[in-house]
Amino acid sequence: MIHEIFEDQELLNGLLGKDGGRIPSFPISLGYAINEYHKTSGIPAPQIMKDPKNLAKAQIFVRNKFDLPFAISLCDLNVVGEAFGTKLTYEQATIPMFEEEFLKTLDDVTKLEVLDPHSAGRMPVVIQAGKYFAEKYANVKNILYSGGSEGPITAAGSVFGMENLMRAMIRQPDVVHEALGIITDTIIEFLNAQIEQGLLGVGIAEPTASCSCISPEFFREFAFPYLKKIIRKVNTIGILLHICGDVDGILKDLARLRGLLIMSVDDVSLKKAKEVFSKKMIITLGNVSTTTLLRGKPSDVEKEALECIKQAGDGGRFCLSTACDIAVGTPSANIWALINAGKKFGRFPLNF
Repeated sequence: MIHEIFEDQELLNGLLGKDGGRIPSFPISLGYAINEYHKTSGIPAPQIMKDPKNLAKAQIFVRNKFDLPFAISLCDLNVVGEAFGTKLTYEQATIPMFEEEFLKTLDDVTKLEVLDPHSAGRMPVVIQAGKYFAEKYANVKNILYSGGSEGPITAAGSVFGMENLMRAMIRQPDVVHEALGIITDTIIEFLNAQIEQGLLGVGIAEPTASCSCISPEFFREFAFPYLKKIIRKVNTIGILLHICGDVDGILKDLARLRGLLIMSVDDVSLKKAKEVFSKKMIITLGNVSTTTLLRGKPSDVEKEALECIKQAGDGGRFCLSTACDIAVGTPSANIWALINAGKKFGRFPLNF
């Protein structure tokens, strides 16, 4: 698949760790793109996120600004939750924030049913933004235009409130599984609807499935089976999964997800993650701190990026990136410092 999309031989050889290749380097820019496009266009953020063309143009704006190898139609992690009925607070310049859960108790799980992604909430907007990407880049190489969704635990946390959901994992696990089944089937429909528009791939963002929120044991019981089902049922040859927070205790579990193409990690030893994932031919992506990007100097970003390359660059199957979505207000110079660090230090054979 990657050979069909990218003609950039340096990038391809970089993914394979071949001499002359260069480690791909780029940040994650979802909600950041909304704020940047708002500042440039003057269009309020809610209007950007509720209009397919504006949503697509926001991501294309940042893609063009930093010459990124991708464009992603997803901008926030409350799309599925909102479609079920979760209330969000919309701001003029940024992505929306969680305000109020849809269901007050898990006993209300009977109110949930699998949603039609073509009519529920903002899911149709994301789908049509993907169609816009596919049409715009149909004959363009070296750009991975893709879509995505929040994962089942993250969506369930939005629907029930994360604290309520975590309590219920202990007290009412059967009800949690019932809810996760419905939410997972909705996510599968949502992602497949995006793929049907001609997108080249999709990603899943599942931050609240990290060990920062739930134990490894609860990950295996409540997250792994549903992520496995999504990857199996979505009609693409490979999926990107992003889990920010601590994933140290679940690295081997993640490596067991057949069909996982790229694993984006945050709070974990990049060297350890790469050692686990490379055995399964999974590309590791990460993990320059977004705090360093926001508050540090370009030299700080370069130093941290170099350390990431030292930990995970050898042998390829690595992309230098951010640990999570770029924070609003991040200086452009720091983003360029990350991108340029890959060009400066990431050429094979690596020599430090």
